[in-house]
Amino acid sequence: MGQIRSLSAAIVLALAVVVSFVTSAAVASRAYLRRGEQQVQLARTLEVTGSAKQPIVSDLALWTIRTGGEGKRLEEAFRALEETGAKVSSFLEKQGFPADAVSPGPIRTETHYARDAKGNETREVAAYRLVRTYGIRTKDVARVRRASSEVTELLKTGAHVESLSPEFVYTRLAELKVEMLGRAAADARDRAERIARESGCRVASVKDARAGVLQITPPWSTEVSAGGMNDTSSIEKDVTAVMRLTLVIEGRP
Repeated sequence: MGQIRSLSAAIVLALAVVVSFVTSAAVASRAYLRRGEQQVQLARTLEVTGSAKQPIVSDLALWTIRTGGEGKRLEEAFRALEETGAKVSSFLEKQGFPADAVSPGPIRTETHYARDAKGNETREVAAYRLVRTYGIRTKDVARVRRASSEVTELLKTGAHVESLSPEFVYTRLAELKVEMLGRAAADARDRAERIARESGCRVASVKDARAGVLQITPPWSTEVSAGGMNDTSSIEKDVTAVMRLTLVIEGRP
């Protein structure tokens, strides 16, 4: 009787081991299948880049003219500065700029000291130099481009002036950016669908979308920057937007 009980216990134990092995094998198989499905899912994605380019025309010009006056005494330097300022105002008026488009800046004083025979600076004032800038801000960008090329007329009068390069800006960039990114995304989607079609698949959904920075360059320029180009030297420009899409690809039914 004891032998029968021992035999029964051995059979039960053996069955338990078999069941445990089968269960473990089934769990491991399901886990393996899940991993395989995940790998297939990861493999069935397509990353494409789309772009959109559009020409724009600057609608705002910023231009700075720097003037100076120098003299042994402050009064002399101020008088020279005033004379130069009057010439600048007259020049801008002749160029057709209204008074509210020109903003005179504050006067900055520079004191230059004489040096001794060894080149050391002394306490004796050699000259005073006064500096003032005139800022021109207008939507008439063509007028600024023309006037900045004719500023040599001021130099011929003996005026102490320095014309900085005008900056030409497009002020509606924020609203244009949304439209440009939408067109770039559509271009990326179109490319993905063509690639999928040639591969016998179809585009199911967008998994990820990343917008690149806008590149604002002179016409026909190929320059790009990781932080985005922002050309202000030309009135006519090109704006390029880039969108990177990661899409899920499925086999055709």
